[in-house]
Amino acid sequence: MRVVFLGTGEFSATVLKGLIENGQNVVGVVTQPDKVNARGNKINFSQVKLLAMEKNIPLFQFNSINKEGEEPLKNLEADIFITASFGQIIKQNILNIPKFGIFNVHASLLPKYRGSAPIQWAIINGEKKTGITIMKTELGLDCGDMYLKKEIDILPDDTLSSVFKKLSTLAVECLNEFLTNFDYYILHPTKQDENKASYFPMIKKEDYLLNFNDCAFNICNKIRGLENCYFIYHGVRYKVLFAVPNTACGEVGEILECSPKQGLIIGCKDSSIEVISIQPEGKQKMFAISFMNAKKFNKGDIIENI
Repeated sequence: MRVVFLGTGEFSATVLKGLIENGQNVVGVVTQPDKVNARGNKINFSQVKLLAMEKNIPLFQFNSINKEGEEPLKNLEADIFITASFGQIIKQNILNIPKFGIFNVHASLLPKYRGSAPIQWAIINGEKKTGITIMKTELGLDCGDMYLKKEIDILPDDTLSSVFKKLSTLAVECLNEFLTNFDYYILHPTKQDENKASYFPMIKKEDYLLNFNDCAFNICNKIRGLENCYFIYHGVRYKVLFAVPNTACGEVGEILECSPKQGLIIGCKDSSIEVISIQPEGKQKMFAISFMNAKKFNKGDIIENI
């Protein structure tokens, strides 16, 4: 079949690479417009764009696919479109273009975790499992018929990076199976149960600020799910890259331990968290127990952003 791929970012690039390596006929790639870095002096290409250029696949970048993409995409005469973390809402004029429709590679076990950040929210909420769903793209958010679904375990020491990597690999496996057996799957859709549907929003900047007025389990899951959470102490931002619950108790936000022998332990709503990996502002990440040699923390102090 003639396939057009739509996606942006590392997850999407892995899926596109899988399509190419598995011999699919990718006749066009659509990705988001280039971004300019914070200093405004360098244009950053998406990994999807770089891969399309490397493989000499026709590339399209629309500010609005619905307004600009209809005619160019019709000219590709595609049988199907495949999307994976594309980043734009697709309207009916684009949905009507491919012969068999548009299919999305979604990183959750639908109908749970609809939305743009399903991997993060599954970890934050302490889920034990997640997975990949191949679904039909329709008007509405991740609500179309499902065709194939596979799951993986979320282990206690998994973080966003490790789950992301496992799901990227699984996405390639699922999509290859779906396309290889397309004639079968297209005749066996499964409706989503709206009574079991859940939606979670995009991650915002303020979500990364740690709130110690929460229980240890929730705080540690948030750290695992976002990987760039932080707190502010004496005006300095400290990223917490990994932490585990601890049984020590004290005031909310209180520094209960800060020594090379016991590491950094901070009080929270029900007990405390033990910081395993930390990154001070402007520094490299390191084990918290090693950073305590710098004596930057004082036992008994309260973290400012509680």
